[in-house]
Amino acid sequence: MTHRSHDVDQLLRLLGMLGSPSERDFWTDWRPNEHRYGYKKIAGGVQALVRSEREGSEEQRRWAHDFADYVLLLFATESPASEAKLVDMIGRTITTGHTQTVGALFLADLRSTAWRVWRDNHSIKADTTIEWWNTPL
Repeated sequence: MTHRSHDVDQLLRLLGMLGSPSERDFWTDWRPNEHRYGYKKIAGGVQALVRSEREGSEEQRRWAHDFADYVLLLFATESPASEAKLVDMIGRTITTGHTQTVGALFLADLRSTAWRVWRDNHSIKADTTIEWWNTPL
């Protein structure tokens, strides 16, 4: 299944590169002190996106926005050390080659794709902004 939105499709494919939650260690090793919170949020977001495909465009936009928000939140880091650890973990999960380079590029792509999905599915429309700025103060 290809998602209607190129960026949502890309975001799902990037997450897929980290492996199936039932087959790969990334999802169990990632955020181990949070009782699999990240895994549960990603799983819930993917399931909501699938349901929203059937329910219509407004519901789909809301869930795409929320899902991207989860991804941005869950792949954020608090320090250079935690960023390096995440980059290393991702790199080792998806390649046996240049793990640091691949991990850093993957994480940058994931974050920028999630940002575009979040931005493009935000409730603010260009027409609303035009109306605001054309109303006399």
